[in-house]
Amino acid sequence: RLRQLLLNENHFEIAEALAHVGKIHQKRAEHFKSISIFQEAIGIYRDPNNKKMMKECADVCRLLGMSQMEISDTNNAFLSFERSLKLRERVFGKDSEEWAEVAYDIGVAKAHIGLHDEAVELIEHFISMKRTSNNQDSNNLSNALFQLGLLKSKNRCIDEALPLLQEALKIRRMQDDNELEISEVLFQIGCIHEAKKDYLESLVCLEESLQLRQSIVGDDEIAGDTMLKIGEVHRIRQEFDLAVETLTKALETFKSTVGEEHLSVANTLRNLGYVCDAKHDYREAMKFHKQGLNILKINLGSNHVSIAASLDDIAGIYQKVSKYEKALKCLEESLRIRKLQKDCDGMEIATNLFGMGIIYAANNDNDKAMECYHSSLEISCQIGSNPKLEAQALHQIGCVYAALFNYRDALQNWRTSLSKYREAGLDDDHYMVACTLGNIEMAENVLAVN
Repeated sequence: RLRQLLLNENHFEIAEALAHVGKIHQKRAEHFKSISIFQEAIGIYRDPNNKKMMKECADVCRLLGMSQMEISDTNNAFLSFERSLKLRERVFGKDSEEWAEVAYDIGVAKAHIGLHDEAVELIEHFISMKRTSNNQDSNNLSNALFQLGLLKSKNRCIDEALPLLQEALKIRRMQDDNELEISEVLFQIGCIHEAKKDYLESLVCLEESLQLRQSIVGDDEIAGDTMLKIGEVHRIRQEFDLAVETLTKALETFKSTVGEEHLSVANTLRNLGYVCDAKHDYREAMKFHKQGLNILKINLGSNHVSIAASLDDIAGIYQKVSKYEKALKCLEESLRIRKLQKDCDGMEIATNLFGMGIIYAANNDNDKAMECYHSSLEISCQIGSNPKLEAQALHQIGCVYAALFNYRDALQNWRTSLSKYREAGLDDDHYMVACTLGNIEMAENVLAVN
């Protein structure tokens, strides 16, 4: 205010002062205030031929874009970043670190809206510039490596993602007072080790991540996410008591931080249901799954695809306790929901129909079972991406024929099933392949006698 009184309201120093005030609001996460102040500062930088003004304006445009990203105003953030990029190109050139720095920001923004390939290209360019630079800003490099690792992981290139994240972790461990940043990388590395089925290594990373985060901020929502992931890994390792302990703690954390009807609560209840199911405690499993379903409906309505997945889980428990009518009712509803989706996943519908066939067969309704299996097989053959599901449908069709003492047609379907299993890469000692081989031998023996 003093500078505005002493100087012209459009004086360069006013813009500088505004930029500093905007940074303060940005650090305080007061992004709407920072946006307004940055825009006012940008309005003062008017001389297109003054390189100092262009440089300062480029810096403020970049800061503006950052604040706009924080409030999810992606379109305007892109405009701010692109203006900053053009100005830095004029001042420093396209091969400069300053240009690459804003290109990195645009890459992160593109990743945010799902343009992963474009994001990877921009972030890789920034990392390449940093590696050959004399300016050893390790913090920026570690952030870029982390972002690129995330993108590679999302694109399911986990073998490429892991070394990037490990390098980011190495850099961050050499820095001071950044436990939260280390925790963040460790969580992602733990998730990749889980995907690679390196479960012990996954637990080591996830537990260190949780410990670091709790030492700084206690049990917040992100700590709850980490507990949930640890619980999932314990469940996969069949360490059910540890899984229940960790998932229960995650549930309490989510309820106290984000509320009892949050989607994270539903997800945790679903995982507790899986643990109880694996322990054959079907009453508790059903309780958890139904509680989770109710929360999903509150948040997503009755026709969301996540509701269908939850109904599948409940149907599976009804099937295990021989309540076939209730199981079918759940699967019919999940099938209805899936068919409503605009981007309907054909393989999910095929799997849904296959599950209905299993229950019809268990309930001795062979005609309905055969109808579901054939419908599932038709869809999966049209899509052609899941030979394993085709093999399972063919196997079950063979079982229905065998139940009707039609061993010739049963044998034909089992043989085709076997070839599909092998196409899917399953070895003969896999339990599904072994079952089909046993059925083939049985049918051949029966037909040889007759």
